[in-house]
Amino acid sequence: MQADMSNDLRGWRLAALPCLAVLGIALPLTFASHCESYLYDFRAIDLLPLYATAWLILAAVVIPFWMLVTAGLLGLETLRRPPGPSIVAVIRTLLLTLTAVIILATLIHCLRTWLGTFGSALPLSADAAFALIVVISVFVAVTARGRSVLGAVRPLAVACTIVGVLSLISLPFFGWPHGGAATAAQSASADTAMPQHEGGGPAGPMQTSATIPATGPGRPNIVILSIDALSAQHMSLYGYSRPTTPKLAAFASGAVTFNRAYSNGNFTTPGIASILTGTLPWTHRALQLAVWPRARTRVNSLPAVLSRAGYTMGYVSTNAYAGASEQGFGQYFTFSRTDRLGHVTLCADGLSAYLRYVCAASELAPLEEMEGLVARFRPAVDNEEHDPRLATEPALHWLATVNRSKPVFLWVHLFPPHSPYAAPTPWLGEFDDSPQDRDVAETEPSWGWIQTQLSPEQVYTLEARYDEAMVFSDYYSGQFLQRALQLLGPNTAIVVTADHGESFSHGYGAHTGPGLYNEITHIPLILKLPNETTGRRCDDVVQQADIAPTLAALAGVPAPPTWPGRSLLDACAAGPADPAADRPIFTMNFEQNPRFAPLRTGSVAVIDGRWKLIHYMGRLHYPFMPALHDELYDVVADPDERHDLATQQPAVVQGLLHLINMELAQHGGRVIPGSPTPAPMPTPPVQSAAVQKPGDMSGGGVAAGAP
Repeated sequence: MQADMSNDLRGWRLAALPCLAVLGIALPLTFASHCESYLYDFRAIDLLPLYATAWLILAAVVIPFWMLVTAGLLGLETLRRPPGPSIVAVIRTLLLTLTAVIILATLIHCLRTWLGTFGSALPLSADAAFALIVVISVFVAVTARGRSVLGAVRPLAVACTIVGVLSLISLPFFGWPHGGAATAAQSASADTAMPQHEGGGPAGPMQTSATIPATGPGRPNIVILSIDALSAQHMSLYGYSRPTTPKLAAFASGAVTFNRAYSNGNFTTPGIASILTGTLPWTHRALQLAVWPRARTRVNSLPAVLSRAGYTMGYVSTNAYAGASEQGFGQYFTFSRTDRLGHVTLCADGLSAYLRYVCAASELAPLEEMEGLVARFRPAVDNEEHDPRLATEPALHWLATVNRSKPVFLWVHLFPPHSPYAAPTPWLGEFDDSPQDRDVAETEPSWGWIQTQLSPEQVYTLEARYDEAMVFSDYYSGQFLQRALQLLGPNTAIVVTADHGESFSHGYGAHTGPGLYNEITHIPLILKLPNETTGRRCDDVVQQADIAPTLAALAGVPAPPTWPGRSLLDACAAGPADPAADRPIFTMNFEQNPRFAPLRTGSVAVIDGRWKLIHYMGRLHYPFMPALHDELYDVVADPDERHDLATQQPAVVQGLLHLINMELAQHGGRVIPGSPTPAPMPTPPVQSAAVQKPGDMSGGGVAAGAP
């Protein structure tokens, strides 16, 4: 058969070769090379539906390709006159070459991954590797020996493809529960045409309409506006030098502004999970990017509690990792508008409702390459692909049309100022009119310590673009909040907050990783209570996990006993700060720790009064990471954390470290299936920071583009 492969490969068999290479060679090998990483995020049994999800997505692309090419070849083979035979010969060679390219590229990718586990790299650039792959593939396609090698590989590819088909059986057993009443019409995306810009202008006072529809004295409507990567350190509302948030400042003039609010995690997944579940990351265990909170925390979450209390539930998402479906809360919402961006990726909140593991599957090389290919042909949208109105307009339309016989809960998540930072005109260039970094491709940050490879001028320009994106987001946030109040009336509570912030200092860029500096963890928290018109400031130290009990109290619903936070309804009632309200607040990152294992590798910060300790644990591996040691800051006197006082205040360090160890001893153990909380730590956690040599490049790094 191998010797006569030239005659054997006709019609559908020839067209099937690239498909078999993708489904039967590329997917199994890249999945196997990614398994170690997946086992940090999931249990072993989850790998089966995860593989099935990846296989299904790839099959949805390659099977139509196979059918079209087969039809074309069969038609051409009926042409006996020139140029029919010549065209068939060219297509045959191209298909054989493509098959060989897929297989060889997969082998090179797996080799790079394997070498990376040892801190090594393939001594071959990407361009050189691709050129070599193409040359070898052409040789395989045009020689009998090469075609015989493909013939030998084909049975293995067929067998692995059949295994992929069988894996699909697992998908119905690993889907999300669908207890909500969302209809297809409600879940369908609204028109994605880019809204037309309105002219900017100075911020005016935030007013509600004089003709507000009455909602009665009953339970209030509730709106949460979460804004991605919105650092309080960069908001003029919190004293920043640039006028970045005039609209939110106008809104806050009739609300409570919490000056010292902290995120419980430092990227989207744990931050949103803490807001919605009312628990901290070491409890909900949404520790990695593409995972979701534990089932017990979702059942007792804020959406679950309010849904059971009779609220009409709706949400609008932009970042898939801040979507109710991807995080496992979709069943509690009756209205959704998902993935409100100028383009949609494979990791989509709407798709996550049906394919639970789609965001994790999208990390595999074949799917990443497929997305990259699509992105090359995607038309440019002049920095408007993250226009906030793509989210706010369908949200406001729902508020205007929803049945108001029951109180309403609406959660809207906006993407800007998350990277890419480039805002459209007139905001682009407001703080830096230089020609550098003015589009989407140029304004992705250098994550973590990779920022040390940039010049100070580059960091300055990126920071200016981030601030411009914040003004962009602030403008439409203000419009949304004003209109929402007009539609819902004065018996409405509104929370404005963020999942995390963004860093441009300490040689640390963006967010995620072990960095827990104030730029990343100090977030806005604005609480407008029903009928409230007077603004005030509160200096109590508060956290994301306090939002759920606060809103539950407003709704008249008892907070589940598993929520560690407290209601903020009476915060600072007697003044700007209440000494009796002092308590330690924790923020953390355990993305390099197996999700269900005892927590031994990561970073934890504790804020207690004026002191903040950042504690590093275990063997961390990040590109260009310096030697790490625990850091102590007086965040009242030094909010920008310029002066590490750890060596000058050893007693304070030991006291705060004891607080961390006490919490880890209670919450940092192995996750036991069915248990409402993780098991206690079997042995004491690490007492001192993990010190590693500078520039440690081994292991996984901060993923570019992490939310």
